[in-house]
Amino acid sequence: MRIEFGWSLDGAAWADGGGARGAARMGPRALVQLLQNRLGLTRPPVEQAVRVAEYSRALAAAAPAWVRDSAAADPWATTAALLRWRDAAVEAGARLVPRDGLPERIAALCAIEARHSAARPGAADDLRELVDVLEQEVTWPLGLEVLVCHEPPEELPGLWPRLLSLLERAGVRREPAEAAGGRSPALLLVEAEDEWAAAETAARFLAGRDGAPLQVLAGADTVLLDQELHRRGLPALGVAAPAAHRTALQILPLFLSVALAPVDVQQLAALLDLRVLDAPEGGREHVGLVPARARARLLDALAQEPGIGGAHWRRALAAIAADKGMAAGGREFVAALAALVAAPIPPEALTPPRVREATDALGARLRALGQGAPELTRASQHLQVLREVLDTLEDSRVLGTRELAQMVEAAGGRAASPFARPEASAAWRTCSRPAQLLPRGGDVLWWGADRDDAATGVVWDAAEAEALTALGARILPPARLAALATDAGLRGLHGAERLVVVRTRRRAEEAVAPHALLAHLAAARAEPGQGVAEVLAAHTLAPERTLGEDGFDLAGSRRPLEVPPRARPRPLPRDLTRRVKPAPHLVPARLSYSQAEDLLGCRQKWTYKNGLQIRPASIAQVPTGNRMIGTLVHAVVEALAQREDRTGPPGAQRVREEIDAQVPRLASELLLPGREVELAGMREQAVRSLVEFFDRLAAAGLVITAVESRFEEALTLPLRRGEVTVPFVGFRDVDAEDADGRPVVIDLKWTFAAKKYPDLFETGEALQLAAYARPLHDRHVDVGYYLLAQGEFVAANPALDPHGRPTLDVVDLWRRGVDGMTAALDAIGDGEVDARSGQILRDAGQDLATPRTAAKTTYERAREAARAEGALVVDARCDYCEFSLLCGMRGDAS
Repeated sequence: MRIEFGWSLDGAAWADGGGARGAARMGPRALVQLLQNRLGLTRPPVEQAVRVAEYSRALAAAAPAWVRDSAAADPWATTAALLRWRDAAVEAGARLVPRDGLPERIAALCAIEARHSAARPGAADDLRELVDVLEQEVTWPLGLEVLVCHEPPEELPGLWPRLLSLLERAGVRREPAEAAGGRSPALLLVEAEDEWAAAETAARFLAGRDGAPLQVLAGADTVLLDQELHRRGLPALGVAAPAAHRTALQILPLFLSVALAPVDVQQLAALLDLRVLDAPEGGREHVGLVPARARARLLDALAQEPGIGGAHWRRALAAIAADKGMAAGGREFVAALAALVAAPIPPEALTPPRVREATDALGARLRALGQGAPELTRASQHLQVLREVLDTLEDSRVLGTRELAQMVEAAGGRAASPFARPEASAAWRTCSRPAQLLPRGGDVLWWGADRDDAATGVVWDAAEAEALTALGARILPPARLAALATDAGLRGLHGAERLVVVRTRRRAEEAVAPHALLAHLAAARAEPGQGVAEVLAAHTLAPERTLGEDGFDLAGSRRPLEVPPRARPRPLPRDLTRRVKPAPHLVPARLSYSQAEDLLGCRQKWTYKNGLQIRPASIAQVPTGNRMIGTLVHAVVEALAQREDRTGPPGAQRVREEIDAQVPRLASELLLPGREVELAGMREQAVRSLVEFFDRLAAAGLVITAVESRFEEALTLPLRRGEVTVPFVGFRDVDAEDADGRPVVIDLKWTFAAKKYPDLFETGEALQLAAYARPLHDRHVDVGYYLLAQGEFVAANPALDPHGRPTLDVVDLWRRGVDGMTAALDAIGDGEVDARSGQILRDAGQDLATPRTAAKTTYERAREAARAEGALVVDARCDYCEFSLLCGMRGDAS
């Protein structure tokens, strides 16, 4: 067998060396694996994360003083760094035996190695074992006849010169590789401003070739380039690096994030919503860890109560347990997940056995769903490696949450990209590193020739290098080690006649510099006094310069094309109204205040959301921020108003206790680490506000009669096509009575828009209060808001609000609201659906980029005009609307 060996040839395709004819191109790792196979030294691979865990035990046993503080502060990262240094020293040829006078780092490695002798080996140990076996004068044939070396053995680091010498002694003939002859290749550099322009240029170059020999050097992922190739009917290159953030490697971290206390409800929602497999053939629903019906119920429960253990959560679990139409495995996983989040692992009990127990259900679920699916097979491997790591550790060891996260990340490694799917092509050969180019002459297209700052290995200082040399190592200076890769890359490039480089000045929105090898090529062309940058600039052209009157022309690649005239993007539409066929069937089955607000503020929003049932994903409806806190404080008011010990207004301590009791159920994310200040601030603000609320009610002689009381009232809408009666439903926050028995309705608001609700009340446009008062059928019902964040009432009752606000005419206000809803439904039925709030901005020459203060002024003018006509205008807050892309307020209209 003939082996072409180069220091940078790992990853080269077997066929590049003529594998079918008993020849191959190999780098260091591939050659070691081949020799292990020939000498019967192969063994099952050991995951690096498992080796780190084993090394941590040796580190704990040796306990060298030099790393003691680091190991206590960050045990996993410290151990991983020590193991990397240890492997580098072993690969360099050192035998780590303790002796006096060693530098501290080397002494620590030697002390740990004395405790590490029984641990499972890594790649460095494989190399050492090969050398040791070959030292014994192997007499059987290795099956290798010729070893063609790209580098002289004496220029290689560590044990490699010795290994190559031993192979020669064992009968393997060594030959130097032929140097790439001739001068440097012709250089043409195309630099685009963005990846899209670069991909289009490279695809045109490949599409316009006439069949001449070509190699493609893909130095960056080709995802965008592959899209352009497919547009032209060409096969994809399929180059995409593996990464740690692939979907398969996110399942385990996401699962563990909800297994540890405190539970992050947003992470729980993400886990519930996670789809792990595409929909089966003929199906509409992608497969998730949680079955679809269970997922919907649990996400709806979290949307009502963003926490664990509330009434909605319990009812959802009971419904799932009773759902016999769901597969037993799915129900069991949901039950296990519910038990886990109900009793998550506290930090002080985070031990390997607890983590293994917590992941049992996930392992069973992945096995049940997997059935050969590559994505779930990779996720199962991730979990299995983590469990191996945990088995290596002492059961009594308490893990830090950061340490566990590091273990999970290390256990996953990197997963292949779904875009790494090269397609067969006879027109070109593809490789990913300059050293892998074949000396075939012809052209090379170098895609993504960006600067590569990859580390060249462990750097030892002079004293450490001297100590390692005394221990048997061969240490090359970092510059000589880097030169091996540089020389290999230049040899590969010099085997081409012409180098066409297509790169972008910016990648992922960050500026990138050209590859260092381009500087070497430019330096060979520089005239006296000429800098590298000048040479590169002289060989560089912009993508637009490849376009001429006859079409595309670059380095002999030609392709006819038409260049469309430049055109400005179309402006956003002035008229947002949609005119469609009449839709008399779009009548609400029931109405609520939120629907009434949509009908008055934006008919398109109501049509999309209620008429056509277009809704955001369930996970997007899990409350957070002000909405979550508002829900929490509403529940606290309900609990305090219904308490059995009502001998007077609740004091601050009682309010504080109730808030703390409700937070895990309704605002559990405030219990997460790092949010202590936010929780404390919210708690004290709510305590002051609620004490003021109950004290003010008592001082005004008001008695709470109900909280969160549901109402349903028939509402007749006199539409042009005939009257329609629908139920109007909702919940009133607080019902009360004054000393004379007159009803009082108070709506609670947690908001930082302190002027909004006083303004609505004083201008007679507080429609929500009128809607809540209507079912009481009392024209003189007293209504008002209580602003929870500010601790203030907005009401006409001077005992509650001393600002002297006018009495709200709820009857007239409701009549205006009904007129507006009727007009809206008539227009929708006729097929004319406007976006009223957005149109108000458009008519004023404004859009979503308009500052909020200016937009509020515009809406205020529209409200004044509507009041003069006895109508209502509602600001639908287009800047927060989920449908602003559909109506035309947001996005590119071209």
